[in-house]
Amino acid sequence: MVKRIALALVVAVLAGEGFLQAASWAAGTFGSRASLSADGDAVRILCVGDSHTYGLPLPRAESYPSQLERRLSERHPDRRFQVVNLGIPGTNSGYLANRLERQMLQLQPRLVLVWVGVNNQWNDAESEALAERPAWRRWLLASRLYRLASIAWSTRTGYQYDPEQYGGWFEGERPPSRRRPPDDAETALLAPGLGRDLGRIAATAASLDTPVVFLTYPMRKQKPLNRAIERAAFEAGVPVVDTQLDLERAVAAGHAIPALIDTSTGPHPSGILYGYVVDSLLPVVEGALGLHDAAAAAR
Repeated sequence: MVKRIALALVVAVLAGEGFLQAASWAAGTFGSRASLSADGDAVRILCVGDSHTYGLPLPRAESYPSQLERRLSERHPDRRFQVVNLGIPGTNSGYLANRLERQMLQLQPRLVLVWVGVNNQWNDAESEALAERPAWRRWLLASRLYRLASIAWSTRTGYQYDPEQYGGWFEGERPPSRRRPPDDAETALLAPGLGRDLGRIAATAASLDTPVVFLTYPMRKQKPLNRAIERAAFEAGVPVVDTQLDLERAVAAGHAIPALIDTSTGPHPSGILYGYVVDSLLPVVEGALGLHDAAAAAR
């Protein structure tokens, strides 16, 4: 009797897994582009990172996630967009990588934008935590039944996303800070920790069938950091937006550096520079979401 019950449970699990895998394949093959041109739920984009994502010290409306949401809505008035800002000032790549899976399971984004790395120069909290995903964890994430159960669990328990809080921090989540000795700052910057964390971020997004985009930093002194980000993006096959080029375009258009870089809380882009960053992001975001195809079909 016990063997029959166990066999029935195994068969039920396999049948359920097979159904969900087939449904996922059918949705990806036949439904993804159609869903972008039809009425329904908002297209959700998750922006994760440090104060450059948060928009410190600007008003919420001038942060790049807010500007991106407005621009997408203007360009695609038949769609609703929700660009979620999960930027946390002071956070590093390890802290972000260790939480991204849960955040994605809760929020179910169509795309993830990642702007992180500069704080690795001084903050090494969790930089060695969960450095490698166990093989059994990768296998489980391939299971649609496991992911369905994970989504149900993540959205019912733990720290929930608070859309009313600027930056969208999960309730109770604050980044740990462990200041690295000053003489070790350069080695922290050039990794291998940053590259490994970005690789884990890309792998997490891929395991959840979600495209991801990396962003670099605009200041010239951040070139070594940007090279590390670009290298990680190349190795993971992830597109990267070079915001240093956006700064150069803004200067060429007649904007002075003080109008583009806010130094009141240590150099951050101004609302003007974020606008140029969004200009560069738009075609990348639209391409990742298939919005160009949807717009062409509508015409």
